[in-house]
Amino acid sequence: MNEKNSGGTLPPHPPTWTETRRHDSKRRFRVAALLVSLVALGYLTNIRLFSHESPISDKVPTSVHDDPLNPWESITPSPDLAWHPCYTLINPSFLCARLTVAMDHTRPLADSPDNPKVHLALLLLPAQSSPAPPPSSHSADSKPKPNPKTPMLLNPGGPGGSGVMLALLAGPAIQTIVGTDQPVLGFDPRGIGFTTPTADCWARPPPCDGCPEDVAGGLMHRLEWGNLNAAYGLVNESETALRFLEVGHRGVNELCSRKDGQTKGGVLRWAGTEHVARDMVRMVDAWEEWVDGEEGLEEHGEMRGKLVYWGFSYGTYLGATFARMFPERVGRMLLDGVVDAELYETRVWKESLVDADKVLGQFFRYCVEAGTRCDLGREGDKAEDVQRRYEAVMERLQTAPVTFTHPEHFYPVVLRASLFKMIVFTILYSPIQGFPLAATLLNYLHEGKYELFGGMFGDAKLLCSLSGNPVIMGMLTDAQRSIMCNDKQQPVNMTLPELTSAYEDMASTSQFADIWMGIVMQCNGWDLSHPHHVPADPWAAAGKGKGQSQIETANPILFLSNTYDPVTPLHAAVKMALKFKRAGLLEQKSQGHCTTATVSRCTAKVVREYLTTGNLPPPPTGVDADFKGEWERCGVDEVPWNSVGSHELAAWAVEEREVAKGWQDVQRVMARMQRWGVGGAGAQRGLDMAAVMALAKRTT
Repeated sequence: MNEKNSGGTLPPHPPTWTETRRHDSKRRFRVAALLVSLVALGYLTNIRLFSHESPISDKVPTSVHDDPLNPWESITPSPDLAWHPCYTLINPSFLCARLTVAMDHTRPLADSPDNPKVHLALLLLPAQSSPAPPPSSHSADSKPKPNPKTPMLLNPGGPGGSGVMLALLAGPAIQTIVGTDQPVLGFDPRGIGFTTPTADCWARPPPCDGCPEDVAGGLMHRLEWGNLNAAYGLVNESETALRFLEVGHRGVNELCSRKDGQTKGGVLRWAGTEHVARDMVRMVDAWEEWVDGEEGLEEHGEMRGKLVYWGFSYGTYLGATFARMFPERVGRMLLDGVVDAELYETRVWKESLVDADKVLGQFFRYCVEAGTRCDLGREGDKAEDVQRRYEAVMERLQTAPVTFTHPEHFYPVVLRASLFKMIVFTILYSPIQGFPLAATLLNYLHEGKYELFGGMFGDAKLLCSLSGNPVIMGMLTDAQRSIMCNDKQQPVNMTLPELTSAYEDMASTSQFADIWMGIVMQCNGWDLSHPHHVPADPWAAAGKGKGQSQIETANPILFLSNTYDPVTPLHAAVKMALKFKRAGLLEQKSQGHCTTATVSRCTAKVVREYLTTGNLPPPPTGVDADFKGEWERCGVDEVPWNSVGSHELAAWAVEEREVAKGWQDVQRVMARMQRWGVGGAGAQRGLDMAAVMALAKRTT
């Protein structure tokens, strides 16, 4: 076992260059806070609709083409990179572009209806150690310009997560971690976020060429359908739940098929990961072309023409797919919270929960260690006592759901076990933040203080105010469905007995199988998959024989995993690392989804060193049939109820302190993003409410 210490100094990076514009820093902070609040609600809508309640209402224009919080409508898509200042109220350095690529990369990108296109949304945070690249709309600066590094592309996972939002909310923090000389580039893959066209099965197709889709009407129908299907609960909540949920998914898939057949240039059948990988090649090439076209600008040679990338969760599958398809284009690639590509592509991905219950077990253990700071714990408890209290609460809600009248909106509310089980599953992703908040919620349930949960349930009045134009965050698009289902190696058309058997196998592994089954069965009946351009089972041979069967990339890949991850277990990282020649593996000795869930100076040093020098931990060795073996491991600097605070930070070196703060900022943003259907508005409102409750308790 090779284990690094968590202390020490970080690899150096060039001195920070910072613009002198500071007069509007407070205003930018308020705007950022507003944006984060909207994301917490699960919406990324036309933000200006909410601005009448914000402190910047007098600064937000009424014209969409001048809106600083929604700049995309004013940017003309182009097959060449053209950078425009954007989101300057949040950060004056941000630049946006809309890069046009072919829907089908086997057909030429031509201005013809027979050659549909995708307009990729890109958000760039330039390196802080040198002046920002000039927007293309400005005249070229005659002064000498620095050599830029290849930007690091980001993907937060999902599938369906917005890289633009990750860069917008956490770009500066990521730069603090990896080095301020590293440009950061968030992009929305096809079908997602601000990239157009959007993967939306529900918007009514336009009645004529050039007419808009009825997005607002589709949103209302989507919400009505969601409320109807929510009545069935989880797949095991009744004898008929699985049957009706399966029929419901088939109904939505039929809707998607009809929509795709009626829409010219629809993206639904073209949203698969292999097509996004080809888009990423085009992004790398477009960056090179832009650099070559700027007078006095020359890119650093080492990573020129290569992909520099940090992918989380599903983003690891995207990165691995890119590396398999274009091994010669791999630069520095961080794959964090690793998906088993082989199993993800099967009909029902049921092996991913093998460590989920172990993470829950850590909740009970850390609650006892926290003593009175854990609201669900009692004096003299053992972990088994907290577990029994938790199970009693869930059993009570399962057998006798609670109802009350909403104290503000005046409608009946039913508290069901399924909602709180989803909250618990959500906190497994982010234990540092989530464990204390879940303990607060569960304790209020234990004490019967049910009406306090009114804050988890909103009013339809807000939804009725939504515009039809913007992108809706989370599950309010069909990006996850279209990506997952197009990635399957064969059409999924399972019978009800087959689905039941798959669920029972999954349930033997984890108590959260009823949640996960509802996610992975979306593809049953999907018939839009485009014929694969790669051989069937492309991962099968890699890494299973001698060294020559491994995929050899231009630069080695670094795989990262927690010891216990609820949905991407450690053994998946071991298995995937063995598929690539010279790939390194780092295990962070913690729990949660992706290493960003816990601050570790040791992990931060490994990440920084890899990106700066290319040095990385060695490949796994001595791996047995259960994927146990030897590889490098890192300790952590915090545990639940004992997160890194000001006292600990004060004792660290300045650079370590800044990196830890950056890691915490990324942690907070990632905790609010949906990954594998988890982290939606209802669960997040519950955790937000718990945070308010806990704060009120401490202050009183």
